Amino acid sequence: MGSNLFATDSARHADIVLPACSSVERSELRCYPEKYVALSQPAIAPVGEARSDTDIVFELARRLRLDDPLLNPAPDGSVTPGVAFEAAMDWILEPSGMTMAELKDHPGGMAVPDPLPVEERKYLTRGFPTPSGKMELASSLLATYGAQLGTEALPTYRPARHSPEGSAELAARYPFVLNTGSRLPMFVHSRTYRLPWTRSLRPRPAADLNPADAERLGIRQDDEIELATPAATIRVRANLTQLGRPGVVHMYHDDPQADVNLLLDPDYLDPISGFPGFKALLCSVSKVGEDADR
Repeated sequence: MGSNLFATDSARHADIVLPACSSVERSELRCYPEKYVALSQPAIAPVGEARSDTDIVFELARRLRLDDPLLNPAPDGSVTPGVAFEAAMDWILEPSGMTMAELKDHPGGMAVPDPLPVEERKYLTRGFPTPSGKMELASSLLATYGAQLGTEALPTYRPARHSPEGSAELAARYPFVLNTGSRLPMFVHSRTYRLPWTRSLRPRPAADLNPADAERLGIRQDDEIELATPAATIRVRANLTQLGRPGVVHMYHDDPQADVNLLLDPDYLDPISGFPGFKALLCSVSKVGEDADR
């Protein structure tokens, strides 16, 4: 289940999609480091069936029959949109002495009347948030559980499983290092690929390739190429650039016409953090016939 403004590629994987408000259709409590708090007001009423994220959360909580006075239900069990949100925000604001009603009367925001002092160097009395309470160069957690993960308490470099050092046999079939996950400045996740003017800046999905590698493979600028890994293949255009190192292919993320995430096995994860191997993958590169538009 998910909530979103648009039917994004990610939303298509959800069984249920709830329509969320945009920022101009809902109130939002903003707290600033300068000890200043402001409550924005919606410029327009929610369009269609759209609701704010907080109203969606509170309604789901009510339907789960959670016993929480902050849900603030009416006698018939319904929750008035916005009422539960304001009750929850009043509960959060209570230590500051501020209320949502006051913030509504001050649309420009308010200074926190009695802010807590900033405690400097609190580690001298409280220690660090580690099992030992000390700054750990060797992790006591990994000392306890590292054997299960195949790692050690001290940071130790190990080649990625899909790398020339980690698997020479795999690298013989997939000789390029594939780097993914960074973003082009005009694209935010998969959303702004839909805007014609941003899409026009790179109308077709492309992978960065070093010119020396391209010459060796007989690939020219904008040729259609195939990137292949043990998991899958995708077809993109070649973008020749000296910014890419020889032996490395770079593919930007979230292009709906060429989903680079398909090239990763779901279990190709860092053993400690669980982060996917976006930066350490092996692939092959090959030219796909002759371009029809040449």
